[in-house]
Amino acid sequence: KPVLENLPYFLGEEEKMTYLVLFQNDAELRPSGGFLTAYAILEVEDGKFTPVSSHDIYDLDARFNKRIEAPRPIRDYLPNVYYWNLRDMNLSPDFKVSMETFYSYYQQVPGEPEIDGVFAVDTQLLAALLEVIGEVSVPGWGEFSASADQRCHGCPQVVYELERMADKPLGTIRTERKAVLGPLMHTILLHVMGASADKIPGLFEALIAGIEGKHLLFYFPEAEKQAAIEALNLGGRVQETDGDYFFLVDANFAGAKSNMFIEQTVEDKISVNDNGRIKHEVVIKYQNPAPASDCNLESGGLCLNGLYRNWFRLYVPKGSTLLEMKGSEKEPLVYEELGKTVFEGFFGEKFPLYPNGGTNLVSITYETPLTAENQPYQLLIQKQAGTKDHAYRVSFQEKEEEFFLKSDKTLRW
Repeated sequence: KPVLENLPYFLGEEEKMTYLVLFQNDAELRPSGGFLTAYAILEVEDGKFTPVSSHDIYDLDARFNKRIEAPRPIRDYLPNVYYWNLRDMNLSPDFKVSMETFYSYYQQVPGEPEIDGVFAVDTQLLAALLEVIGEVSVPGWGEFSASADQRCHGCPQVVYELERMADKPLGTIRTERKAVLGPLMHTILLHVMGASADKIPGLFEALIAGIEGKHLLFYFPEAEKQAAIEALNLGGRVQETDGDYFFLVDANFAGAKSNMFIEQTVEDKISVNDNGRIKHEVVIKYQNPAPASDCNLESGGLCLNGLYRNWFRLYVPKGSTLLEMKGSEKEPLVYEELGKTVFEGFFGEKFPLYPNGGTNLVSITYETPLTAENQPYQLLIQKQAGTKDHAYRVSFQEKEEEFFLKSDKTLRW
């Protein structure tokens, strides 16, 4: 069913709904969309939103007060982190899988309310909505807009302000400095719900683009509600397909907020091997053209752009064979997950991606179990939640297509 038909139910038309709102900071990219920076509780009944509370994610971790051994990727790639914190539990690029883990532990935090569902937003959705709404005033927090801010090389002002509140060295900002999320979301929602007729088409476009680009994701613990969300393509799921499959997943493991500045291009040359199987030669270019930030804590600078450490995974059809990987400092890992074969690598310890024009290349060559007899050839490319619309060039024999990956995309040749 279309999104709008189901909207009244999720806006509390039949009963009051309580949502856990997660802010995924896409400037610090993680597998499900971004570092879990802050959270809020929102109640909605008959379309009216009521903010209940808003907190820094570190506050939730402090009250969680349990020591769970960190899983392998955190032990391997995230320096000096020995335990699995709630803020690091979105390690799966499948939003439902990440949220099942997060929610199971969230329920064990004393004093947290029962919730009906989770929805996650990132800075790109907030900026897109403010682009249409215009500047908003959030009582006690200041003004927020989508206008270009030169303090972050032209990023939206709302993004700079959120990063400043979250990461400016302590002592200059209030203790509950990330609690802005709830009031900001509430203010934006009030403007959206009360928008004048001339702004509704723009808001609708921003919302649909946000859904397609995976800047807005939902998870419901109740199976029936979750199924409805997935039918609307709001679940951020890893998809099944009979054809070829490609899903690149990056994770910022200690690289400041560099994903705000990093540009990425993906080139995929697809051919048919002598044995008749489909072969991919993939080159991923990571570039950081922006100047480095002052990351000295003592000077009180805002560390947005620093040395970037990247845990990367490529999800491909189950049964694929890795022929070669270059650009990873670690020995490549190959395993199965989410019904796919995964090729995993990492850079950043010896060879981080530097600001000021730094470039890192990763190349992955592999063979799939698919053959040229699978006609017509079909490739599903999934977009990672929270990412910009990265540039892709995909060629298959004599055919080639160039595009920006704004949403999941299927190529047919």
